[in-house]
Amino acid sequence: MSVNSSPIINNSNNGVLQAPNSNITSSGTTATTTTTTSQQSRRNVEYILLAEFDIDVGSKVKYQYPCPTGEDEAVLAEFMLPDGAHKRSDDWTVFFLNRPDPDGHLAKNKKPTKPKVVVEKTIIPSIEAFIYKFSADDEENGWVMLDNEKLQLQFYQNYITISSKTSKFNAKIEKHPDLEYTQLEPLFDCVLTDAGTALGIRFLEATEEIIFLEQVNRLITEMNSEKQAQEEKNSVSTNASVDGGNSTTTTTTSDNCNNSNSDNNNSNNNSNTTTTLVTNNNTAIISTSSSTSTTTLLNTAPVTEESKCKDFLYCLNFMNNQKDDSVRRGAIVKSLAICTTHQYIHILKPFMVLAMQKYFVTPSIDVIIELYNSLNSLDMSVVPFPSDIQKQILRSSPDRNKHNYATTISYLGNKMPVYIPITHFPDEVGDHKVITLVQKFGNDIMKIFNGILSQKRIIFLGYGCSADEVCNYVLAACQMVCPPLKGIRERCFPYTNLCYLDFLSVPGYITGVTNPMFEEHLEWWDILCSIGTGKVIINPGLVSEVPDKFVQYDNDFMAEVNYNISSHYGEDKIKSLFQEYTQHIVDMALDEEEFLDDQSRQLALDANRQRIDLWTKTKTFTTYLSDKDNTKRTSAIRDHSIPRSIRKLRKKKHVSEKEVLKIFDSFLNSIKTEEQVTEFLSYLPKSHGGLFPVAVGLFHTSKDVRNSTCELLRRLDKFQSGNAFITGLNPFLKTCYERNLKLLDPTKL
Repeated sequence: MSVNSSPIINNSNNGVLQAPNSNITSSGTTATTTTTTSQQSRRNVEYILLAEFDIDVGSKVKYQYPCPTGEDEAVLAEFMLPDGAHKRSDDWTVFFLNRPDPDGHLAKNKKPTKPKVVVEKTIIPSIEAFIYKFSADDEENGWVMLDNEKLQLQFYQNYITISSKTSKFNAKIEKHPDLEYTQLEPLFDCVLTDAGTALGIRFLEATEEIIFLEQVNRLITEMNSEKQAQEEKNSVSTNASVDGGNSTTTTTTSDNCNNSNSDNNNSNNNSNTTTTLVTNNNTAIISTSSSTSTTTLLNTAPVTEESKCKDFLYCLNFMNNQKDDSVRRGAIVKSLAICTTHQYIHILKPFMVLAMQKYFVTPSIDVIIELYNSLNSLDMSVVPFPSDIQKQILRSSPDRNKHNYATTISYLGNKMPVYIPITHFPDEVGDHKVITLVQKFGNDIMKIFNGILSQKRIIFLGYGCSADEVCNYVLAACQMVCPPLKGIRERCFPYTNLCYLDFLSVPGYITGVTNPMFEEHLEWWDILCSIGTGKVIINPGLVSEVPDKFVQYDNDFMAEVNYNISSHYGEDKIKSLFQEYTQHIVDMALDEEEFLDDQSRQLALDANRQRIDLWTKTKTFTTYLSDKDNTKRTSAIRDHSIPRSIRKLRKKKHVSEKEVLKIFDSFLNSIKTEEQVTEFLSYLPKSHGGLFPVAVGLFHTSKDVRNSTCELLRRLDKFQSGNAFITGLNPFLKTCYERNLKLLDPTKL
């Protein structure tokens, strides 16, 4: 499989990112490397799963490739085949694996695994017949009746039993090399057991004789198929050894999964399926013993805990329901899930749709393997992985091309374009829209916002909605506060149902459901978001008699949001408003926010004190503090007052000349290398005017302030990342900068 990459992010465009494996250098100074070793070694995809609905046993996982994920198969099946799947032609769900659980909230719900006691069931009703044994000693009689009473014949998947209700006699007809039968006369048949005993069976009705002979025939056919499969498996293994084990070979010995599907299986067509894969010196066998068993991936080199992917996995699942009158339920339901360590799962959708279409035509593990290899043909070492600071700068760029890495992946003979978002943070999953959330819930969205901030238990209920729609609302809600907050994904369950309630023990979970039963369990939620009505309901047990003081504060914010939506601003703008509002609350909580004046400061703190107190008791608060401390330790700018100084210039109504000069002196003393320039610019997002709060110093009444401003801009202009911001100044500011630059002390030019 070939990959053709053409990065949109490059030096000539912005100066923030160079080659993904290179350091950004200038004047002998090394900047932050954009790609880490662990990121370079990542695969695009870790696992591909396939599940299907069987009318006899329900939802089941058929394939896990290239090895089992380690998650309970019943749980995976429930995630992959959502409620109401039979009512829709297709649906999408999102779920997460390898979820961090440092406090053991999920672990305590997992029961110790006990060995399963398999109780075999008969596959068809039993029949009764008289049983004879051939006696060589009694040539006159020949066949001797073993019991005067009729004996019972019971039919199982792999054998037939003969037993008596009154005596101790019992016998078993199993698969063995010498298994055969002969019809001696109508209603009387002879069969040879594995013990070498010939039994005669006399039936009372012709229909019962037909049933018996059909089942013996089935055992003989399956035995021959298994023998052939073993011979082909041995042949493949031998060939792989001769070839050095470097190639990948797939041999399908039997596949009874044609369009009849497991939905239409019955006792007469439960043939075995065995697929042998030889990959990198290891032989993996995916085997299904019958239509009612769950397929398991076995490996001659066992998958150890060390070899499994332990990183957080984002899983996108596509369910497809196709009508088929030849099966019992009138339709075939299958689901395909891809698990990856990358949060931009939405780019996988076109590949999954094509793979599902192909699988319905050719239901083979080969389809899964081809998809896995195609997606992993993308060399992830060439994909830029910007630092958090670089992401902030790129996000502020009006050029959408700078937000993505463009490449192609070859699949099914076509080069398919792929646009990988490189500015997303780990909690921003997929491409879900906050605007849609606002349009659905209106100003009530702030109840959801505050619920997430204060770690309340939130359920999005979409009775009659698709699982895809429910997942969209859940994931969009998380993006209102991420960034600046982190770790929301750990308590996010985009879709669940009554079969998986482990999430109930996770503090402040955010989940989506379609079953109305969740609404009736008031003890399960603090906030219920009804997608059907667009209403947000607060649990009666949480409603306070004293109204929240920040309601009016939030209403003022929502007025700005609604204005921007009505003015046709896009998703990026609306999302940034919520994220900046979150940062505003965070800064107030840490006493790092700047206000127009003391009066506005006091009003804001009084209005938000209750909300701030609630947030400081949550896990996201402690995570934020820890992350902030780590950022300070690794910061290129050692003067940690710089961000607050920028906020002061941006928001303060009056700043004395002396204080302004002190601020610009700190800027000039701290910003000398490109890495420091990059970090400085990350504090000046375009949504807050970019360089304007700093560049406006060019108009200050003080000549010293004007010169300091000009010197700072000149220093930024030396570096490519800074030059992009200088170029983005409005014409009036740019003209003023050029004029001041000519008046600057010639010794500094």
